[in-house]
Amino acid sequence: MAAIESGAEVMMMWSKAGVIADALGSIGIVGTLFYSVWSFRTTLRDVYYAELDREYFELLKIGLDRPELLTFPASPDPAKAQEYSAYAFMVWNFVETIHDRCQGWSKRRLRDTWYPIIAAENALHRGWFDLVENRTKFKPSFVQFIETRYPKPSVVKGVAARDR
Repeated sequence: MAAIESGAEVMMMWSKAGVIADALGSIGIVGTLFYSVWSFRTTLRDVYYAELDREYFELLKIGLDRPELLTFPASPDPAKAQEYSAYAFMVWNFVETIHDRCQGWSKRRLRDTWYPIIAAENALHRGWFDLVENRTKFKPSFVQFIETRYPKPSVVKGVAARDR
């Protein structure tokens, strides 16, 4: 009878070992899942950054090749105004893409990198953006974001408020 009790104890020990192994396996699977999600998000963030960087580089190259496109046209030449308008639309469309990609609580690093670019391009091309016919080319949420986050400097007697 002692051999039967001993066999039952061995079976009980192996059952406990099986339960522990199953628990450790489950913990390993959950850990692997969390690592996979973290790795995927990191890769996605890097891809977003690289894609935005490439697009912005192309816009900067156009601006270097054609510096007259970097300022709101002062000349009454309709061809130059049309060229500027096309370039400004490309820039603002890129800025809207940045805005879209930077939404969400986990996109702080993208915002830290790209929101200064939005500010710089806003300073260069805000005159174009403020034309009524151009604002309709963008989502209302984006227009609201620009108006709230990057308000136009107020002008007093021809002098910008920041120069007072």
